[in-house]
Amino acid sequence: MRSPGRLTRRAFLAGAAALAAKRSTAQSVPTVAWLSIYPLEQVDRYLKAFKAGLAAQGFLDGRHVHVLARSSEGDRNERLAAVVAEVVAAKPAVIATQGGAIYGVRDITTIPVVYGFSGDPVIAGLTSAMAQPGRNLTGVTFMAAELNTKRLELLHEAGPQVKRVVLMGDPMHPGYELEVLTSERTARGLGLQLDWMPARTLADVRQVIASFDTPPDALIFLPDSVMLESRKLIAEYAIANRMPSVSGWTEFAQAGGLMSYGPNLTDSVQRVGYLTARILQGAKPADLPVERPESFELVVNLRTARSIGLGIPTALLAQADEVIE
Repeated sequence: MRSPGRLTRRAFLAGAAALAAKRSTAQSVPTVAWLSIYPLEQVDRYLKAFKAGLAAQGFLDGRHVHVLARSSEGDRNERLAAVVAEVVAAKPAVIATQGGAIYGVRDITTIPVVYGFSGDPVIAGLTSAMAQPGRNLTGVTFMAAELNTKRLELLHEAGPQVKRVVLMGDPMHPGYELEVLTSERTARGLGLQLDWMPARTLADVRQVIASFDTPPDALIFLPDSVMLESRKLIAEYAIANRMPSVSGWTEFAQAGGLMSYGPNLTDSVQRVGYLTARILQGAKPADLPVERPESFELVVNLRTARSIGLGIPTALLAQADEVIE
């Protein structure tokens, strides 16, 4: 007769087998690195969108995949290089990047890379062709030059009294030339004077604003990382001078800009998750075309409109996906 609490050899072996199977399953869960240059608390909604894109394809974080999220905390040089080295050492199955973080990993050839990128990936040298990336990199570009036409049309509808517009953006942002050309062509068609003012840093933005002898009637700023960093400064200047300001991402309107119109970044980042899942399922980045935005959103800041004494037409408000009261 066996004493209570004593394991039989069969029970012991069964328990050991279950433990081994559990360890094997844990070890088989792939790691996916998610890399941003911005502090993670600032981009939490995009990290969640990325995970949602993975989950939609059956890869739940913590269950079927381990998402290793890292940030270079705003640094694009030494800190970014150190974070990339840490990520590579973790031997992820895929590296996904947000924004400028792609520059830290674009020369890696041994790990598949999926990017969410605001610039033109061909001009940036990330791919030779959108339809056939041909390398270990693919992703989603948020750039669509034709959106600059829509932004100017919205500005003209909201402020028909506007005659002179200043367009600001980073001249190092891949693809900016087409955005400027599109904006200039649209401005001429609307009877607007458009002045292009390049700014590579936040300090440059301050210099541009300080250089105005006479403030323009309105500001439009391209959706790039420099303008994103400068959004509060630009919005405050525009409100102080009672002028409308328009850009391409929701964060601009949330910071006090009058309007933003551009890709729905949450949806676009979910597509980064989708492409990552495809690679986990066996697809090669070279065979996955770089995607363009498919959904767009208009955000109107009524609080800012009241501050600058501008009435927003009802027809324009009816188009808005979000209205900030």
